[in-house]
Amino acid sequence: MNNISAVIASWAVNVSIAMVALRTNLMRSILTTLGVMIGVLSVVLAVAVGSGAQVSVMESINSLGSNMALIFPQPDSEGGRNTDTRGRLTQRDADALEKQLSGVTATAPQLRATIQLVAQGRNTSTSAIGITPGYGIVSNITAEQGRFITESDVQTGARIIILGPTVATRLFGDFDAVGQSVRVNRIPFTVAGVLESKGSSFGNDNDDVALIPISTLRQRLSQNSSLQGPDDLQVLFVGFEEGVALPEAKKQMTEILRARYRVPTNEISPFTIRTTEEFMKESSKVTGIFQMVLVAIASISLLVGGIGIMNIMLVSVTERTREIGLRMALGARRRDIRNQFLVEAAVLCMIGGAMGLTLALILAALFQNLANFPAPIGIGTSIGAILFSAAIGLIFGGYPAVRASKLSPIEALRSE
Repeated sequence: MNNISAVIASWAVNVSIAMVALRTNLMRSILTTLGVMIGVLSVVLAVAVGSGAQVSVMESINSLGSNMALIFPQPDSEGGRNTDTRGRLTQRDADALEKQLSGVTATAPQLRATIQLVAQGRNTSTSAIGITPGYGIVSNITAEQGRFITESDVQTGARIIILGPTVATRLFGDFDAVGQSVRVNRIPFTVAGVLESKGSSFGNDNDDVALIPISTLRQRLSQNSSLQGPDDLQVLFVGFEEGVALPEAKKQMTEILRARYRVPTNEISPFTIRTTEEFMKESSKVTGIFQMVLVAIASISLLVGGIGIMNIMLVSVTERTREIGLRMALGARRRDIRNQFLVEAAVLCMIGGAMGLTLALILAALFQNLANFPAPIGIGTSIGAILFSAAIGLIFGGYPAVRASKLSPIEALRSE
């Protein structure tokens, strides 16, 4: 216990000496910490932006649905072969999957088109998605005002439309859009509802959309000549219950669809199946690499700051040679001299690190408010920034500290 107290007291003395030395050359200390401050600021912001990119990607994927598969009518390219040839995907395939798969919450067949909307002298264009009621279940989306599309709307080909908040604001401003008439590609529709807001991700406005019964879009608005049959689809969402293993579900869907289209074993599938789990893994990998590149670039400024610390500490050793000789003559050991300069470098860097972290927190908050992009700086990142600053001081202050400890007491006292 006494040994521990002695060690703590020794390091406390070193910290006290370091603070006195830094105050003695205050302007030089401030200028020296700027390099570390900028380095820590750059690294922390790089980590925050990279983490924000991961959060944004995950939110964008979750907005589609947290546990589902997406099926596209394009030949599978996982085997290395890529082609623009269109495959087939139909409403009958969706019905077969819903019947034969276990754990399916709903299927959401879709058609997509770009439409022009006109109402009350205002006009705008947006993306229209032809859907069934299953789309709301799979994508976890509902109407905030009015109602959602029903099975009856699909069966009758009703001319109703559900607007995203952005589209509703463009056409009707602050007025209630529900029940209003709007011309879609010169065809009159009635606004049945306005969707709840999904916000934006990566600069894409998720509220700039309109939903229409899939049968209505197919009959009146679809101009896609690539559709080969009356029930062809452009994409199919298949939602699963929580706990369903998506890799196994994907395997079963592949087997069912290949059997339906009698695809030989040695041929690629005429469709592509991707799961949200795969999207998340791939996105995490890409954003992780993006974050590593940002941190690597930002670390250059931290390296420059560390070199500045080493330079100033070498100057400090030269200026305080007589002090070092006097301390040695009074009984200070070489390790005491070494620790003194190591602590001084570490304290200098920690002050710079704290300043850089504070500035990073302010800038990250401003960035989140102005750019509407997440830039989280967690407790772990904050503590890591301070500890990393201290490590920089110990690493780059190591050589000057060792050099000071190896000075000859007699030669040091003779120096001018």
